[in-house]
Amino acid sequence: MKKRSLLLFTAILLAVCVNAQQWTESVKSVTNQFNAYQMKVVPNSATITPGEGQVWWGYMSESDLSSSNTIGIGSPASFLAAIYIPANHKQLGSATIKAVRIYVGDGLASTMSDVKVWVSKTLPSTADAAEYVQDVTDALVDGANDIELATPYDVNNQGIYIGYAVTSSATYPIMSCGSDAPNSFWICAPEHEVPWSDLNGQEFGKLAFQILVENGDFDPYNATPGAIDYQVAQLGSSTKVNIPVTNNGENTITSIDYTITSDGNTSSEMHADVASPIAFNGTGEVEITLDADSENGAKEKTITITKINGNENAATNKSVTFVLYTVPELVTHRVTVEENTGTGCGWCPRGMVGMEKLRNKFGDLFVGIAIHQYNSSDAMYIATSSYARIGFTGAPSCTLDRRYFTDPYYGKGYGICDDFSAVQSIPALVGVEVEANWNEDGSKVDAKATVQSLVDGANFKIEYVLIGDGIKGTANGFKQSNYYSQYNSGLPADLADFGAGGKYGTATVSGLTFNDVALSSSYVSGSNKATPLTNLSSTEPAISEYTLSMPANSTLRNAIDKDQVYVAALIVDNSGIILNAAKAKVQPYVPTGIGVLNAQPSTLEVQQFYTIDGKLLNAPQKGLNIVKYSDGRIVKVMVK
Repeated sequence: MKKRSLLLFTAILLAVCVNAQQWTESVKSVTNQFNAYQMKVVPNSATITPGEGQVWWGYMSESDLSSSNTIGIGSPASFLAAIYIPANHKQLGSATIKAVRIYVGDGLASTMSDVKVWVSKTLPSTADAAEYVQDVTDALVDGANDIELATPYDVNNQGIYIGYAVTSSATYPIMSCGSDAPNSFWICAPEHEVPWSDLNGQEFGKLAFQILVENGDFDPYNATPGAIDYQVAQLGSSTKVNIPVTNNGENTITSIDYTITSDGNTSSEMHADVASPIAFNGTGEVEITLDADSENGAKEKTITITKINGNENAATNKSVTFVLYTVPELVTHRVTVEENTGTGCGWCPRGMVGMEKLRNKFGDLFVGIAIHQYNSSDAMYIATSSYARIGFTGAPSCTLDRRYFTDPYYGKGYGICDDFSAVQSIPALVGVEVEANWNEDGSKVDAKATVQSLVDGANFKIEYVLIGDGIKGTANGFKQSNYYSQYNSGLPADLADFGAGGKYGTATVSGLTFNDVALSSSYVSGSNKATPLTNLSSTEPAISEYTLSMPANSTLRNAIDKDQVYVAALIVDNSGIILNAAKAKVQPYVPTGIGVLNAQPSTLEVQQFYTIDGKLLNAPQKGLNIVKYSDGRIVKVMVK
């Protein structure tokens, strides 16, 4: 057996607290026995180098390892895990399997025993019941374990399951990665009467497992483009588009040639070099330049990869279609980061640190919302019926513009800030600004959003959220559970405060200040009560208004600093993606009367002038001002 190591952060640092009710709801079609902890993986190079006519093949690629999990049932168990190769597989039907590669999460190899590799035409009850079984005599290591088959296995166009069996004292030992794919992950725990389950479609990803095959039928040049989100370009300009490309051919991709089809017309071939060459079975990105159309509007575009390294692309699926919006101007895209968290979640200090990193680095581009729904004993708990149903299954976890779930500290692999930058680079289709004022008794907030669509006829939903910063309390519900307190080394520098010896290095932390806390929203009894935005015009802004209530929980209300309360307005498309957002500080209550400045009694002294959004002025400006008089009155005044 040959092995190699992976550079991994400690598995315990990336664990996720799981809410049992949320978990059960998320996997109704499975046995609700399986669960996942997130892992971070940075792979090294392989140790078994393929010989002539050999390749490492799998449903996963090494690029998938940047988003990895470990799977289990929450208690020590014996597992069988496998992938399935259908009969008459185009690439593997005539191949011979020479070796397998088992990926093991950091810190988990020492928990594993009784490891066996097996191949079977049907799912076996045990590894020993398989057609081919081989004991793994050497101990596994953390990372990738390359295991040569004592007897190479000829596929012979059969449908086969191939995988491994292992007994582990860990609760979540089986490693998966990337996103789901058919045939890529079967698992069972027979001793615990957990039957074989096909995990495709359950958001567990693919089994971290590959096979070394010989004499497969692989094209030398075969590349398939992945899905592309909508793109936006300003009239008279162009935009850069990153095309995800999967290499199914034996030769590394260093360049592509492509065409663009629009309105039934196909361009001549264009050329693009690949900044980071894409190896076999890998996925990378190729950047191209896309010109705006000659007039504003939406048009469907199809990009077809015609050649690879100057050679014809043999892929059956070589095209991808998306929509290009040509708009008169570009608007600022602010990214909404919604985090699932709770004071009862011992790993959630990691999420707090990640959200602060985003706040400090991106400033006003970051619209952070910490949704305290992990445990109802949390003083900042917000009921699931009082916020949009996001679908979180564990904490800490987050979404960026509701495009995907990820870790609020590590992101999809190289840090949450990288994920944020990638999402923020997507141009917005709509601009939004928001303002808000307290009502007279401070129990409610009146919010007003100005929304400018860049395309005609658009229909959007708008959601409002009341957010609190600087929240701090002494009640038990404000005390944060902290699992990092048991570690005195190996923590990243910005998490060290929560480790043993750090200023927050206790199992339960008192006195923390909580930011970005969702206090209430436009969702009432599970329904968004803010009026949708329909048939918008690209030349006329739309106005939306909504009144938000302060939370009823007196313990939370008493901990809120009203000078640190904000309103966020989220613009959501029909697919559920947040297209843009705005956030503004809630301003003091202002009576509704509007007068003319020179009509005020001369005996009253004007003390201060403010803009409508609360900025102090040295003198009144033309238009609407907020004026504070010597008798304490604060009124809106129109200056002509």
